[in-house]
Amino acid sequence: MLDQIKSKVSHYFLKKELSKVRKKNKLVTLSSANKIGILFDSKSSKSIQETKFLLKYFLNRNIEVNVLGFINSSKKDNVHIATIHINYFNLNDVNIFGVPNSKKINSFLSNKYDILINLSLTNSFVTKYIALLSTAKYKVGVYENNNLFYYDLMFKLKIQSLNYFIEHLIHYLELIDNNNEK
Repeated sequence: MLDQIKSKVSHYFLKKELSKVRKKNKLVTLSSANKIGILFDSKSSKSIQETKFLLKYFLNRNIEVNVLGFINSSKKDNVHIATIHINYFNLNDVNIFGVPNSKKINSFLSNKYDILINLSLTNSFVTKYIALLSTAKYKVGVYENNNLFYYDLMFKLKIQSLNYFIEHLIHYLELIDNNNEK
């Protein structure tokens, strides 16, 4: 019961903040992207490794990338070591309603991304909040049936696997890029 109330209040805050954001939908292809932001749920070392694969893919294409991982805990483990491209935040960086607010998050949000990718398979509220409030030109995430908020490109996954999502994400981003070449 308490979780439902928190969820309704947090979604109310998200709707209120989204009403302030003006967004023009624009297709951004990989070949035109200069800066990409990636959000993910840092559940395990496996999810970190899979996200690093995507990071390396974009870096090999000479695209600047910032990655922000959410740790659904108050403590960071040894696998959550910040690097030049990857930073982490945890429950200490969100308020009682799950609304993220810290210097790391505000820094991530202040970047002008061409593409923002939310790799959260469960569309966790924290990563969804950051993704939707970002000023990124093009946003990518997982489709939800009861979703009140939408991304520019959404994936309905047959297999709930981060590796599967990343594999198809790369495939479709390249397909869009190839079909929009001038």
